[in-house]
Amino acid sequence: MRRLLIIIVLIISFAGLKGQYYGSKKIEQVDTIFKLNGMVLPVNVTTVTPAYVSFTIPGKDDEFTMERKEVHKIIYKNGRLEIMNEAAFVVMDDSNWEAVWLTEKKRDVADLYRLGEIEARSPASARSPSAAKKGAIIKLKKRAVNMKGTVVLVTHKQTTGGYGEYPGYYIKGIAYGIEPPEDEAQISTE
Repeated sequence: MRRLLIIIVLIISFAGLKGQYYGSKKIEQVDTIFKLNGMVLPVNVTTVTPAYVSFTIPGKDDEFTMERKEVHKIIYKNGRLEIMNEAAFVVMDDSNWEAVWLTEKKRDVADLYRLGEIEARSPASARSPSAAKKGAIIKLKKRAVNMKGTVVLVTHKQTTGGYGEYPGYYIKGIAYGIEPPEDEAQISTE
């Protein structure tokens, strides 16, 4: 009886690997290609060569090919992972203030576009020096994101408040980005 139960469980498990059902429709398992530009493609991979990756789109007969250097990784329908190329950077959301980087070195912003000066003060609700500093830095990063900045060159920072006073923090810098400011882009296209 115990062997019969194990055999039934194994048969059901292997049947589940072939395809899953949603209602009365069968859901076909597919391979997933992750491109370096962030695009995700649910496909059926047919061939992988040193130069190309060929695939078909589920439900279609046409075969497509892309260069292997465009592919970050492939997760096959059997669960196997194949990494083709390491991503040089991670694509981040433009509104993610946490991705803004603070620096005090001018060489870090040498190849970037200057977007403008920004400053921030800690919130009055800060009750410790570390909370004051953190609050001011978050405000500064959010102002940089609003300008489409990715790096802030810190030019001045100051801690305020003494014994018996609420702590404060002031930070000033210049926002830099990978794209020119909008007003310069309009000038250069006219």
